[in-house]
Amino acid sequence: MRSKNNKKKQGSKRQGKLVMYMRRIAVFTVVAVFASATVAGAYYFAKAFYVRDIRVYGNNRLDKFDIEGMLRIKGEPLLNLRLKDLEASLRRNAWIRQASLRWILPGTVEIRVIETTPKALLNYHGVMFLVNEEGRIMEELEDNATPFLPVIRDIDPRYQKAMAEAMQLVETLASKKILADKQSVEIGLESYGLTTVIDGEFIKVGYGQYSEKFDRWIQLEPELQKRGVPIQYVDLRFKDSIIVKPVKPEDEKNRSRDKNNIKGKTKAKEIDKEKKIS
Repeated sequence: MRSKNNKKKQGSKRQGKLVMYMRRIAVFTVVAVFASATVAGAYYFAKAFYVRDIRVYGNNRLDKFDIEGMLRIKGEPLLNLRLKDLEASLRRNAWIRQASLRWILPGTVEIRVIETTPKALLNYHGVMFLVNEEGRIMEELEDNATPFLPVIRDIDPRYQKAMAEAMQLVETLASKKILADKQSVEIGLESYGLTTVIDGEFIKVGYGQYSEKFDRWIQLEPELQKRGVPIQYVDLRFKDSIIVKPVKPEDEKNRSRDKNNIKGKTKAKEIDKEKKIS
């Protein structure tokens, strides 16, 4: 009887140890899983607050990677981003008129831009540039195909005041439909102010009051065209008046003489070529 009781006690002890051992394994497993989940959760939670993705909207001329390159914020903490400073940084690009940024969890920055359009061409020392409404250079034109835009000739783009005045004049000419109706418009700078050449007609503009000045010119222009008198220049600089200076007869004779001389030289060259060929 004693041997049987001893065997039962030994068997129950073994079962108790096994159960305790299994419980320990279960607890350890639960703790390990919980710890792993906590670490993984903390890792992914932390990553949610760092810039992992950048979305750009409204860009047509600029590439997404160009805009990303201006900011260089990938991998940066979202909470450290100074959005207003980043927006100002984007607006420093001549192609961007407006920019707005916001961050979205997890790890995303959304950028919306409004691009500007070229308003004029700048011909500076024989190199052609596109400029925006502020007179800032957008890019250099490297091919011969250029859009029809007014040409600002040889105004230093670093001279911001003169460029700003030139762009105000461009805006006035556009609003008066002059740019749409004419074949050629050039804007220059003299000691007395701005000038413009519209389809070969030289106009002294000066500074300021561009709308009033060209309202007077628009009223006068049909009469000048009707008379067909060769004009040296039109002066709009003085308030409520227009000065029209016709070409002097002597100047006209000199011009016709120069044209005849050019024609004569051309004919002489053609005759020389014919002799060489024969």
